[in-house]
Amino acid sequence: MLQYATYTKFYSPVDAQFLISLLEKHHIPYTLEHEVNQLDKVYLGEQAEAMFALRIPNEKFNHVNHLLAEQAIKDMSEPGFEHLMQTYSVSELQEIIHYPDGWNAYDLQVATTILSEKLQAPVTLPSIHTDSFKPVRLELGWILLGYIVSLLGASYFFYLAIAGFLSGLVVNQAKKTLKNGTTVKMYDSWSRMHGRAIMILAAVCMAVNFILLITLFKDR
Repeated sequence: MLQYATYTKFYSPVDAQFLISLLEKHHIPYTLEHEVNQLDKVYLGEQAEAMFALRIPNEKFNHVNHLLAEQAIKDMSEPGFEHLMQTYSVSELQEIIHYPDGWNAYDLQVATTILSEKLQAPVTLPSIHTDSFKPVRLELGWILLGYIVSLLGASYFFYLAIAGFLSGLVVNQAKKTLKNGTTVKMYDSWSRMHGRAIMILAAVCMAVNFILLITLFKDR
């Protein structure tokens, strides 16, 4: 059975039509899903994002990347081709090449080609291999907040213990699908270690809170 993963996200189905047309042309299976916030795809500090996820088989990621790059080359050879990146400065284009995570294969090819033309020298297309991703290290402030919220859950604020447990669970379960279709952990081992510790502390505090509530009701 094919394993599907989110290739990219869009703010509306209309925005996805270009890529959908390309997939259908090359008979690549896909699904377009209207997502809600899912625990394994959300991490602390994340801003609101596009919620229409276009999913394709993991094994097709590199193939689709190549198709998009080829389409970009074809489009750029057409008379009257226009793209916002044509107005970008050399430094802006270099930043895209150096930090390619937020860009699709089509835009990366356009940026590489334009930069090469501006510099009058060959520019290497950014790598999309697994080793280019470095897991995120959670800031100490977020970790301390997780511990504090969990500890406060030992009082009569039961919901704080639940919040602490969920925050630790998010850190442990958050994943990222790379441009080549590989799924990796979003956070580094140090952050996930604290995530597990927060979960354990929160669970203990929930138990303490439960005991306090039972004692309170018995005394009435």
